[in-house]
Amino acid sequence: MKQDLFQGGACLIPDKIIDISEISFSLLEYFKNSNHLEASMKLTKIIFCLMFALCIVAGPVLAAKHTVGVGAGFAPEYEGSDDYEGVPMLMLTGKYDSGRSFSLLGTNFRVNVVASNKFQFGPILNYRMGRDDVDNKVVDRMKDIDDATEAGAYILADFDNVLLGVDFLMDISDEHDGMLVQGNVGYRWKASDALVVTPNVFLTYADDDYTDTYFGVNDKNVGTSGLDLYEAESGLKDVGTRIVAHYTPWEQWGIMGILSYSALLEDEDAEDSPIVDEGDDSQTFFGLMATYRWGN
Repeated sequence: MKQDLFQGGACLIPDKIIDISEISFSLLEYFKNSNHLEASMKLTKIIFCLMFALCIVAGPVLAAKHTVGVGAGFAPEYEGSDDYEGVPMLMLTGKYDSGRSFSLLGTNFRVNVVASNKFQFGPILNYRMGRDDVDNKVVDRMKDIDDATEAGAYILADFDNVLLGVDFLMDISDEHDGMLVQGNVGYRWKASDALVVTPNVFLTYADDDYTDTYFGVNDKNVGTSGLDLYEAESGLKDVGTRIVAHYTPWEQWGIMGILSYSALLEDEDAEDSPIVDEGDDSQTFFGLMATYRWGN
């Protein structure tokens, strides 16, 4: 069920090629097969925007730094689950002398179009896994939720390694039709020449379309689960913390670890959902990757 959003195509960045045409083809095929014509049209516009943004990034730049990472992690099967499964992890980043950059981490892809080392702004494309064929026998008898594609924008400011950011995402695949806004505060700590540790805290707001899809129980999705009907409303969905550590004792190779913990909030409907009652309101993610760096 787990799959990577981007597989590579044809925007030339100095001495490197990012295979953007494959991105467009794979995503459009997904929506055509799902009969989401309107969503695929929206997605096409987003893809062209991302292609344009990457070409801006690849502008008058003579030097770049790239990092690729491959590994594996453990994540909850779905939001509110207490069952965990292994997931592949993929990272690809590029940063140019101008300060512009791009980043693919898991199924989240973003492009910074601002020529600055202190401020970032640009588009995001995110692929959210659905809920089907899960281990919990009660939740598994509910109607399946398909994978969703989300698009939006982000802003990030760096004040002497204090990081302040906001991500905005909305569904473009007609799966949950919702909106998410996440604020985060972090600090980039250079513990040594070979170790950089970045802890942060985050808070996520979700509108009622999102919460009703993933936490609500109604006549349309209850199936044969026997769960009590429950209407989830908009509000603060979760609060959490994340630590990213990148250890690079070798010239080009390194190891990156990611540990994340979040708690679904009781006062804002997510934690009180019968779906979460079947699982756990505490959600943990752990991942480990081998990384390789090249460039100036």
